Amino acid sequence: MADAGEQQRTLVVLTTGKEAFMRANAVLQVALVLATQGLQVQFLAIGPGIEVFKSNQRNSPQFAEMLNKMREAGVQLSVCQVSMENIGLTRDQMFDAEIVMGGRVIAQRIREGWTVLTF
Repeated sequence: MADAGEQQRTLVVLTTGKEAFMRANAVLQVALVLATQGLQVQFLAIGPGIEVFKSNQRNSPQFAEMLNKMREAGVQLSVCQVSMENIGLTRDQMFDAEIVMGGRVIAQRIREGWTVLTF
């Protein structure tokens, strides 16, 4: 549990892709709400979850709007590099996000005592 003077930190990990649009959208909403409640939030898309960052699909406008709201609320947006490579996506096909080694980020956040929510 965080001290009264320490901000609670939460890593939200999305593994669900566009095949479950409603669920993926709900997870984006969760991350946004956590950030608006004063938590430090990092959002990590890994595996099929990276599809929410894909800029050339039917649901792209809805995802773009939500990702922009999250960014404005201070959510750190990140995408797994290995997942991008496995699916064959390049940075120019994606909405703006930090490209990271997803497994390393998860391990690091656990070591740092972050709350990790996986969907």
